[in-house]
Order: sequence, then structure tokens, then C-alpha cells
Amino acid sequence: MSSKNKQIKKIVNLVLKIVISSGSIAYLGYLLGIQKVGLFEQINSYFSNKSIAVFPLILVFVLMFVNWGAEIFKWRLLSNYMMPVSFKLAAKSTLAGVAASVFTPFRVGSFFGKAALFPHRMRGKGMILQLFNAMAMFIVNFFFGLLFIGFLGLFADGFIFGVNSKILSAIGFLGSVLVLIFWFLFVNVRILLTTFGRWKFTKSWSKYFELVNDSRYTRLSITLIFVSVLRYLAITYQYVLVYEVFGVGIEGWQTFVAAGTLFFILQFLPVFNAVELGVTRTAILSLILTTFGLVTELTPQITLSITLASFFIWVVNLAIPAVIGSVFLSQVKVLKEC
Repeated sequence: MSSKNKQIKKIVNLVLKIVISSGSIAYLGYLLGIQKVGLFEQINSYFSNKSIAVFPLILVFVLMFVNWGAEIFKWRLLSNYMMPVSFKLAAKSTLAGVAASVFTPFRVGSFFGKAALFPHRMRGKGMILQLFNAMAMFIVNFFFGLLFIGFLGLFADGFIFGVNSKILSAIGFLGSVLVLIFWFLFVNVRILLTTFGRWKFTKSWSKYFELVNDSRYTRLSITLIFVSVLRYLAITYQYVLVYEVFGVGIEGWQTFVAAGTLFFILQFLPVFNAVELGVTRTAILSLILTTFGLVTELTPQITLSITLASFFIWVVNLAIPAVIGSVFLSQVKVLKEC
């Protein structure tokens, strides 16, 4: 490659870095700005005559570090399959993935964002590893979500979404068992590779999946699941804390179960996290609380409390990490310079 072409690619990379990082931060700032008149004034009004429980909010921020620390730990374990990765690089890569994910449905941007900080020749493998990383969290969300639906249906009366509550309960419990079977296949992925690796259209991808086709992956996948459970518990308990602070008025176990059901439902929705600002979560949680009889009446006060709590969680778990990750995205070389 000529020195002139190299120089052009360096300039293009520099421009793209500036656009990606500054654009991400500016857009998040814009979204927060357009909500200032609505949500921020509601927050001021809500707490004007109330004392704020500071300790639970501090604990929510501590759990944010537990949440993303666990994700960084998982990503570092997986990345070591390709190359030795420091905790620092794993942290940058993870937060860059957060920044990329908030602007895409189903958070698919995290696949590019996490792999983007690796050398070009390893980015394809990096995205495959992120697929397995995401699958671990997917399994945890599905298992607990279906288990909680089974639990809620067991104590509910009548019909839920047109389905008898007891039938829905049975579906939930049966589904959680099927997820456990899928977990077995996830842990023993070599069975799947042996079965489907013979198909013509899968052979071209086999070189990527060879990364996890060894005995080390079985042990690692078990670790991925348990660390994903830790993340799940941290995020769910954040909801318990903010619901208490904002006075939603339900028991802690009810919040825990409702949040778990929320995570399950969100798996099916192409939500753009940068746009919804917790609004989608508010709507779904309100539906869960009323449908399963966790609240007798969804008053305007309860709706406001759920809205403020969801927005606070959005800021802590997504907006703050995304802003930090946008800075790391600026280090990405989109074009290969040599």
C-alpha cells in the first residue's frame, strides 16, 4: 500500500473516531436535554416534600460497578481465547460495546463495539465470542423469567393475556426446564458443533466456532453462566432499591419477580436503549404489576414512581457507561491502515 493511501486512511479513521465518540456523547446529551422539562421537573416535584434515602441510591451505583465488572470479567475470559487481554483492554472493549449497543435494536451493536478494539484479523472471531457471551446472559434471563412467570401464574386468578393462569404457570415452569436443557447444550457446545458442523452452509463458519470446540470451553461456559447470574442479581436488586426510594409501594420480592419478568419480555423487543429512556420499561412493568395482581390499582402516583425509577436505572446502567464507552470508541480504527 502506498504512503499516500495510508495517509488517507489515517485521516478517514481520525474523522470517524471524532464523529463516533462526539456524536454518541452529543446524542445522549440531547436525549437527556429533551427530557429535562418533563422528567427532571417531575423528580424535583416528587422530592420537594420528601426526604431522599441516600444509602440505597449509593448502593445502586455500587451495584453498577458489580454489574459491569462482572461483564468485563466474562469478556476477558472469552477474549483470552484469541490473545492475552488485560483487564484494562477488556474494560475498554466492554464499555465501547455498551456505547455501540444503545443505538441499535436488541443491542446488536455490542457485537461490533466489543470486537472493534481488537486487531482487524481478530474482529470476526471477537464477534463470535460475544455471541457466546450474550447467550450466557440470554439463558439466565430466560430461565428466571419463565420461572417467575410460572410463579406469578400459580398465585394469579382467572385469565392472563387470554390464557388460563394455571396453564400459563405450567408453561412457565416447563419453559424453565427446557432452558436448563439448552444450558446443557451450551456448556457442551461440542455436541452441537459435531452435529451441525457437517452442514454445507455452516462449514464456512466452522473456523470461528473452533474457538470454543475444546475442553476448556466446557469449564469456561459454566463460569460464564454463574457470573451472568451475579450480573442478573445485581441489576434486579437495583430495581428493588429504586422502587423503595421512589415509593412504588410493593414488596421487595414482588419487585424482584416483576423485574425478572421484565428482562424476559425485553428479549423479544427491538428496543433502542438510547431512545426509550426507560419508557418501555415503565410500560411493561406497569402491565406486569396490574396483570398479575401485584398492585390493585395503577394510580398516577404509582405510574410516576415507576417512570422515575426506570429513568434512574437507565441513567445509571446505560447512559453513564455509554458516555464513557463513547470515548473508547474513538480509539477504534474502522479502516485497516496497512
